[in-house]
Amino acid sequence: MRTAAVARRRIWLPLLALALAVGVAAQTETASAADQPVSRSGMIWMITLRSLHRLSALPGSGELVKTFFSSDRYSILVGGPHSRFPALSAQRSQAFGSYQSLRSGVKGSGSPRLVILDLEHWAQTPLSEQRHPARYYRLAARLARRKGLLLVATPSANLVRPWPVRVVPAYTSYLKSGLVAQVAKSADIFEVQAQGFERNTALYKEFVSAAADQAHDANPRIVVIAGLSTNPGGRAIPAAQLYRDAVAARPYVDGFWLNIPERSSACRRCGVARPQIALELLHRLMHQGTFLPGARRATVAARLRQLDA
Repeated sequence: MRTAAVARRRIWLPLLALALAVGVAAQTETASAADQPVSRSGMIWMITLRSLHRLSALPGSGELVKTFFSSDRYSILVGGPHSRFPALSAQRSQAFGSYQSLRSGVKGSGSPRLVILDLEHWAQTPLSEQRHPARYYRLAARLARRKGLLLVATPSANLVRPWPVRVVPAYTSYLKSGLVAQVAKSADIFEVQAQGFERNTALYKEFVSAAADQAHDANPRIVVIAGLSTNPGGRAIPAAQLYRDAVAARPYVDGFWLNIPERSSACRRCGVARPQIALELLHRLMHQGTFLPGARRATVAARLRQLDA
């Protein structure tokens, strides 16, 4: 099923990049030949405006910020059309913790063309939406279509109940639940929230690749990104470890959402923000061409010629 899904994506993915200013990425040179999927046309990078503000405050961050988060095709800033970072030509997006807030918060013309629905087991998501996430992602997709918007789905693994305490059962229960496929059918972009597995590169890779396969099988047009966090659950992850995780997951995803969390009402365990870790990670990735936004970008005509060959 994966081979057929990849073949169908060859036609659709470049169209998404050209029509909606977001894209997909080139295959990594670090994966084995057996693991490498079809070459993609450009890496997507997402970051919240709050995280970008923390990152930009660090000395030496200017060129990295411009490189990774200033592409009108492959960079997405989460937080809406704010006046901060007006020089960055990245796409803007609005994030919502519930379908209810999305429905009331989506505006008309002039609003960001991407909306993010982040359903989780937390206070921002009503209990009814936690219990029936697939249904509310379908409703969100219908609303997005009517408004001419792209839907970014970021369902947390903790929606699968009962939520297991240990990491490995969390991995298996989420993948066996069918939630990924159900949500992917409704979304344009799907984020695999894999931050909880970052300390184990092999597990991170397995989780991301398995979830990406499920999403692609359910929706061959889906664009898949993976989450990277500097301090998930309040524990800092060394940049070298995040780099290994990113390289391992690279063949299976079209981009990453870089998180620099800080303790708040939404995340009481997040602790102190660690932007310096993100800065070091981007420094490392800067030397890997396939991680850059728009790496090996292909035109629609070129991709069609490849298919006809």
